Amino acid sequence: MSRKWLLPITIMCFIAGFFLTFQLKVMAGISTVNPISERNTNLITIINDLEEEIKNQEELIGETRDNLDKLQEEQIKGRLQELQDSLKTAKILAGLTPVAGKGIVITVDDNTEGLKANPDDDPNKYIIHYSQLLNIVSELKVGGAEAISINGQRLITTSEIRCVGNLILINTTRIAPPFEISAIGSPRLLAEIVTASELAIMKLSNYPVDLKEVEELIIPAYKGDLQFKYAQTKGEN
Repeated sequence: MSRKWLLPITIMCFIAGFFLTFQLKVMAGISTVNPISERNTNLITIINDLEEEIKNQEELIGETRDNLDKLQEEQIKGRLQELQDSLKTAKILAGLTPVAGKGIVITVDDNTEGLKANPDDDPNKYIIHYSQLLNIVSELKVGGAEAISINGQRLITTSEIRCVGNLILINTTRIAPPFEISAIGSPRLLAEIVTASELAIMKLSNYPVDLKEVEELIIPAYKGDLQFKYAQTKGEN
């Protein structure tokens, strides 16, 4: 080969080698980037983010449910307490539970001394009649008595005070003198009302009468039956 071609051929080989080397480097760089691997990495990242979001939402739902349960429980307890208070008040008003408070105790008895002194006189003039007990109870109610009993028999709206022969019946129970009438309310007001009328008349007729103001008086609950044969609750439209 002529020397004049040696240099051009050498230069061409050098240039060709340079381009070949550059192309190999580029191909090597491209081969290191795997499109499938990159896509999988992105998907994994998205899945992890979604799982974290789901976890946060589940925690939020759990907290919301707990708060809702507590709110419902508080509402139920509040409503239950209201019903219990209403029932308690209703039972007190109906006389179905013992009550305590300040009030007065009145004790009246037959005028046995007068009967002994006048054995030929009409004995009805010296014994306590059911009408006298009714008058005393009516006066106590006017005075604002909140609970009344006679010889331990609690008086309610359906209670009876009546005479059967020589007997006085209260709540179908026979009672005998002396009669102890207990009433819870303002001691001063109750005492003023009863002493100004029926008790005053009884004292003039020499019946034994005693009245005490009491700071702690206990009246028992009504012990009879509460059955309605004809009355029924009226349904709402």
